Amino acid sequence: MIHEQRTRRDADRAEINVRVVVYPEGGEPEITEVSAGSPGAATAKLTRLIDRKAAEMESGIPERAVREIIENLIHADYKGVVISILDDGKTVRVSDKGPGIASKSQAMEFGFSGANAEALSQIRGIGAGLGIARSEMVKARGRLSIEDNLGGGSVVTVSIAEESGTDDKPEPTGAPEEAREFQKPSPKRKYPDEVPRINISERQQNVLVTVLECGEVGPSTIAGSLEISVSTAYRDLSVLEEHGLVAGDESGKRVISPLGRDYVEAIISTWVK
Repeated sequence: MIHEQRTRRDADRAEINVRVVVYPEGGEPEITEVSAGSPGAATAKLTRLIDRKAAEMESGIPERAVREIIENLIHADYKGVVISILDDGKTVRVSDKGPGIASKSQAMEFGFSGANAEALSQIRGIGAGLGIARSEMVKARGRLSIEDNLGGGSVVTVSIAEESGTDDKPEPTGAPEEAREFQKPSPKRKYPDEVPRINISERQQNVLVTVLECGEVGPSTIAGSLEISVSTAYRDLSVLEEHGLVAGDESGKRVISPLGRDYVEAIISTWVK
């Protein structure tokens, strides 16, 4: 069965076409063609679709992990993208025919980015995407893997393990040496031992991560990204600024401070422990 998600405006100027395939147990694959006119629109459409399918199957795949992986497709110029939902929704596989990922462990390091100037003008993010996706999967007792695609490109897979009745945590992706390297603090950190203890809410932590990803933001950007009101975003940014985690720039927008960057890295480190 093939469904098509396309608005009239998309049909006139669609630049991105992605196939989403759901493989139900004992049934025919359900194929949905998704078209979008920009990377941002593609990320929003695909994330909503996959999140809805995962929710219907009660798979437990974190929405944020899916969003970060889909946003990363801009590096592949969305060439030959196929998103597969398998194992009753417990596995989501994103494959492309782009240039591939040469250093798979480095691609998940905090702050690493291969984005060029054109890509950065179309997506938020400065290199935390796959690292955040991996961390979200570990929090959900799942895993993320990166492999080479046949004929070129990459395959990124996130999966939730079946309940096993054990308290063992899933092994991190990659060789043990790679995992240890990923968790090492950056030598450029201003607070190499530990960041000061700061009392901010989980929502404010998400706001801080979004500031890091976007580079510079105002309340409306935060509100749109996190689906909160502009007034709430303004208050949260003010709290973060009071704690020295963000600072105002000449345009009046907020940017991450050195302390804020280290604090985000500390947050992500707690996710992967």
